Amino acid sequence: MLSHALRGWRRRENPDKALQGVNDVSTGDTSTSQLSQHALILRFLTRTRHEIDQMRACLPSEPLALEPSAIDTVGRIGHKIASAAEPFGFPEIAIIAGALELMAPAGGGTTMRERLEFLARATEKVDALEMYVEHALAETEKLETELQAPVAARGLRSSSRLK
Repeated sequence: MLSHALRGWRRRENPDKALQGVNDVSTGDTSTSQLSQHALILRFLTRTRHEIDQMRACLPSEPLALEPSAIDTVGRIGHKIASAAEPFGFPEIAIIAGALELMAPAGGGTTMRERLEFLARATEKVDALEMYVEHALAETEKLETELQAPVAARGLRSSSRLK
């Protein structure tokens, strides 16, 4: 998933240049013109992780406590994630978040059964979304570590794989 999103990036960018701005991910600076694709992906995944936490906070453990405003919030956050995920090369994240967005209008149903179904399905989707984001973040951190390794060390690892 992430390797597909970063495959083109690895070929096009100088690794030293790619790391510029990586530490700017959590600074609150919203300017992205000077960030590498890697840094933008890291920023997207980090922001998405926080948005998943917001969705979890909206989903109560008791179905009776499920408020229409919470359902709307889950739908809005789902839309935000879905619209940003595809351009970054994360179609799975876009599909899951899009499903949350589409489920939200029906989630505020009038019957207890509708609310129970929404809560169960939304919790399942948020769990799946979290799994994909955490996996992508782990791959991003692994790639960042590889890029920070000295060039000579990367060359030694490459030659040892050939044996």
